[in-house]
Amino acid sequence: MTYSIIARDPGTGLMGVATQSQALAVGASVPWAAAGLGVIATQSMGEPMYGDLGLDALRAGLTVHEALRALRSVDPHPERRQVGMLDRDGDVAVYTGEACVAAAGHAVGTGCVALANLVRGPRVWEAMVEAFEASSGWLPHRLVTALEAAEDAGGDERGRRSAAILVVRASRSGRPWRDRVTDLRVDDDPDPLGRLRRLVDTNERYHETVAAFELALDGRLGDALDRLPPPADVDDVDVVLWRALVLAAGGRAGEAAALGRRLVGRDARAAGIARRFAEAGLVDRAVVDAVLGG
Repeated sequence: MTYSIIARDPGTGLMGVATQSQALAVGASVPWAAAGLGVIATQSMGEPMYGDLGLDALRAGLTVHEALRALRSVDPHPERRQVGMLDRDGDVAVYTGEACVAAAGHAVGTGCVALANLVRGPRVWEAMVEAFEASSGWLPHRLVTALEAAEDAGGDERGRRSAAILVVRASRSGRPWRDRVTDLRVDDDPDPLGRLRRLVDTNERYHETVAAFELALDGRLGDALDRLPPPADVDDVDVVLWRALVLAAGGRAGEAAALGRRLVGRDARAAGIARRFAEAGLVDRAVVDAVLGG
């Protein structure tokens, strides 16, 4: 009752799962991922064992093929399952049980595998692979593009309700909160994929701006300015504030002051919040003054 894609970017090593369904909160059950190991999608009459124990199996050194075969052997109803697994090297294993509700099937592409059930037809899973292979850029955007292609090809026969995306790094950093690059869910919405696309775009800008701000705090002002994403017409207050502080610290006072005026115009509390960064010793008071105009 769902369609999903799992994929790896060979350039960055990022691995991810993206999924959409008419079911409530598809992100709570279908996508599984662990940095340095791999990603898994378990759906149809989904069995969480394939995700939880599947990652454990990869952690123990099994290949994705061995892991999927072992889990199917202990599943009382493997014919009801649809599972895809991909490891950190891009190897994939996929299975569609004979009792999955038609149209049901899967397709393997270059660095990806798409799987779907109770959809309009085979074009749904074929379109995901084609769209992913034809796309380029940041993996989360490519995964959403694949879901959009599936929707254009007919999507879930019952309609749409929820969507999710989970992307992890190729290796473990020892800081798990940094190993999940994107972890977003739309649990109940009339346009879950449209909402997910907007969240992915916001997520990228948000985290890139935070990364730039942290570089500025460490005195790496050139790197901080280089890391800032392009300006946007619409951003939340936090992103505008962090961007303004980076620009001011990097000597671009005019741009910083313009953002500061925009910031205070949108939220009168912003000036007080900005001053707290100086009071905490995170940025120089002169930097805050440049943002706020003195």
